[in-house]
Amino acid sequence: MEAVLIDTSILIGRMRREQAAFTATERVAGSQLVICDVVLAEVLAGSRNKAEFTRNHGEMTNNFHILPFTMEVSLKFREIISSIAPQHDVHLADHLIAATAMAHGVPVLTLNRKHFAGIKGLALV
Repeated sequence: MEAVLIDTSILIGRMRREQAAFTATERVAGSQLVICDVVLAEVLAGSRNKAEFTRNHGEMTNNFHILPFTMEVSLKFREIISSIAPQHDVHLADHLIAATAMAHGVPVLTLNRKHFAGIKGLALV
């Protein structure tokens, strides 16, 4: 089963019951959906209170494999920043997500394709 790293936009969209997020997820049916520490951090940072934080943390860590931040991820991130900046806006979290996906050899599923556009070697689904 192929893994697909789901971006924060997909998780937030599903929490908000946005059809686009459900439709996107259906496109990768049968794949193992994974997240990374950056996605986990973004979801947790958006929690409105301690109870929601605890619930979100439990749901994310119990339902998803979390791809680790490794030295290879760090090196991929540096490559992305070197090739994109200063011509384009740097989207720190999205570029860290892209670097994680590339280092682990998985594509990214996102609703925000423009932040990932122009990253050489990144597969989007």
